[in-house]
Amino acid sequence: MSELPLISFKRYFDELTDEHIITFETWSRSAQKKLLPKIQAGKSVFTLEECYRKGKTLILKPDALGYNHRYNQLTLDKANQTLALNLDDELLNLVIRLQDSNIYFELKPYKKIPVSQKKAVYLCDLVAVYEADYDFDTAKELLKEYKPADLLLLAVGYKPDSLSLATRLPMFLPLFKYEDKAIHVFMLTPPRYGKTRTAAILRSLSSSYLTVFPSPAKLVYDGAKNLYGLAYFYSTIYIDEIDKIASGKRQETFKDSYEILLTGMSDGYWVRDVSSRAEDFRNVVSFCFMGNSKSKKLSNQVELSDYSKSARYKIQEMLSYVDNPEAFVERLAYCEIITKSVQAYKLLNRNEDKRVAYLHPRVARAVIKLLQDRVKEQPIHRNVESELDHHFNAVKSVLNVLQVELSDSTIESLVKSELTFTDVLTTEEKQDSSIDYEELKAPDLSKMLFSDDVS
Repeated sequence: MSELPLISFKRYFDELTDEHIITFETWSRSAQKKLLPKIQAGKSVFTLEECYRKGKTLILKPDALGYNHRYNQLTLDKANQTLALNLDDELLNLVIRLQDSNIYFELKPYKKIPVSQKKAVYLCDLVAVYEADYDFDTAKELLKEYKPADLLLLAVGYKPDSLSLATRLPMFLPLFKYEDKAIHVFMLTPPRYGKTRTAAILRSLSSSYLTVFPSPAKLVYDGAKNLYGLAYFYSTIYIDEIDKIASGKRQETFKDSYEILLTGMSDGYWVRDVSSRAEDFRNVVSFCFMGNSKSKKLSNQVELSDYSKSARYKIQEMLSYVDNPEAFVERLAYCEIITKSVQAYKLLNRNEDKRVAYLHPRVARAVIKLLQDRVKEQPIHRNVESELDHHFNAVKSVLNVLQVELSDSTIESLVKSELTFTDVLTTEEKQDSSIDYEELKAPDLSKMLFSDDVS
């Protein structure tokens, strides 16, 4: 079998995450040292102001983008901070391709225009654009020899075994589209399950984003700033801390976005109210709603220990404060409520040096792209007479492509939330992996995305 192009690294600075290092391929101390101040510069209004005053540069992946017609500027929004660039034809073409790419901007602020006591627009020069690279040749060869599901697990740093697959598979499903429709997942699990970490790594490997539940402005369109939101630019959105929407300000945010969300989840059409003056747009976006099930109740009505009720029923009760919660639940292809604790760090794929070994990011991105195309090519497995039939077809298509062999009756039970992947994939004794981990050196695939030579 072909040698797996696995990489491992040491994180020299606590402020950098594995996601940062994987995204920019900064394996060495010197590369991380150069990356660190550029990542930190966009962390808050204070670090951005320091960046501006000292003539430094920052790297960011924007939450939203807009166009200022008066000044022909591209505006970028990150953590409620606004930066602006002159929009030439090359940059315009890049923005149009954002839905299919994983792009970061390196900017140098040169002028600040205060617009209120609390806000300002920083005019910037574009220093560089970092667009993720793909190694399709290596990915195609590996897909001939290894199970696609195992390669996805290695891409996010997990061992290719049954428990890793059972716990990560719900997060893999939303990476895919089937019959021009999204695949939505809702999962509640104990803490330390690795949900946020996995979503952050996938954000570096695909057109995805990780956030707590966003406001309508951040999700679709901000009329005050003329900025298009997450649903315009990303194919998959991981919503973290969904368990916290049951009360307080987050509940109000969810209620405000609910009708918009239903339309977007169903057909990929994103519509704001008339007062926003935004043009409606279409982008098929899959959602993975993730939260913790650390308490015994989701709400006053829903007991986690009540196994006579399916996860679909419990989630519907959890959202009883909105009109027609059934409509939301109907759009979910798969949902699970797990109460048994799984310490995800025990599942990480560690090499002989005790470091986490990942599939090389260029190969991992290519694997994901190839698998996404294969899912789209899958046939219709059964006649669609209900929403559950479509979910069955979608989930079966993904499982077929990932080479996860389950019977039709089992898949149907998974879609109905009568079973979970943990139920069906961890009942048999784990099999020894056929993957050889002795050689874990990163291959020299080509010039690094962010090399030691970058100033």
